[in-house]
Amino acid sequence: MMKITKVLVLLSLVVVMYEYRYRLLNGLLGVAVIRRFVVGNSLKFPGLRNKLFSSFLS
Repeated sequence: MMKITKVLVLLSLVVVMYEYRYRLLNGLLGVAVIRRFVVGNSLKFPGLRNKLFSSFLS
């Protein structure tokens, strides 16, 4: 019985997070330290970096 309750709570948490995903993402990226970390790490991917810089420079 306890296992079913845990699964239901986890499933409902996932549904709520999916429903409010953009609001959560905006809240997280509103913090300068987290935003700097995400942007800095995303620029480590060569394909993404090349795509971004080619669109900035053209």
